[in-house]
Amino acid sequence: MLHRFTVVLMSLSLLFAGCMSPGEIDTWTPHGEPLEGVKVLDFTLTSSEGTDWTYSEEAANTTLAIAFLFTNCLDICPIVTHNMKWVKSQLSEDELNKTTFITITVDPWRDNVTVLHDWKTGTKSEWAHLTASSNDSESPSMRALQDVWINFGVGLTIEEYEANNESNNSNSSARHHPDDYTVNHETGTILVDRFGYQRVWWGDNDWVLDLFLEDLRYLNTL
Repeated sequence: MLHRFTVVLMSLSLLFAGCMSPGEIDTWTPHGEPLEGVKVLDFTLTSSEGTDWTYSEEAANTTLAIAFLFTNCLDICPIVTHNMKWVKSQLSEDELNKTTFITITVDPWRDNVTVLHDWKTGTKSEWAHLTASSNDSESPSMRALQDVWINFGVGLTIEEYEANNESNNSNSSARHHPDDYTVNHETGTILVDRFGYQRVWWGDNDWVLDLFLEDLRYLNTL
């Protein structure tokens, strides 16, 4: 009887361990910058195909690789997209089933559905590209996008260019948006574990492809 009780107790312990968050059971140190395990708040944005994309439905129980960029970025953003494509190409079918890739714009004023669709097809980046369905700062979709930026710690400012070619900075929530501007954003590519916790940050200029891949594969084992 005692032996049977011990077996049952061990089985229950394993069961409950599998339900715990990685932050409670894991002491892993990633190659990228470790994050404090901020929980991803559920969100719905608009895909480059004009459909709703909801985190809890599309990425449930998968490791999420999420890049923040904008299509008018001509230097680092294409490189980040290329890096994401390479990582995706290295995954087995089983790993792909456990992984979700997405790109979220930091420039919804220009990156509408059409522009994002052209970027996605032009770069052959076969994953969801997300934006707001309206660039009105008071619209629910823009507020949802701004909430995502806040949740992921996206430091975003808009540098406006005036008629005299001088520039000044404003925050992203300005009601009137300039026609001539540059987006400055302080973020990288973030890995989220299948429990919904932000685990690893890779700076846009700091990618080491093999090590990023190792981080992602480790999270896929949780």
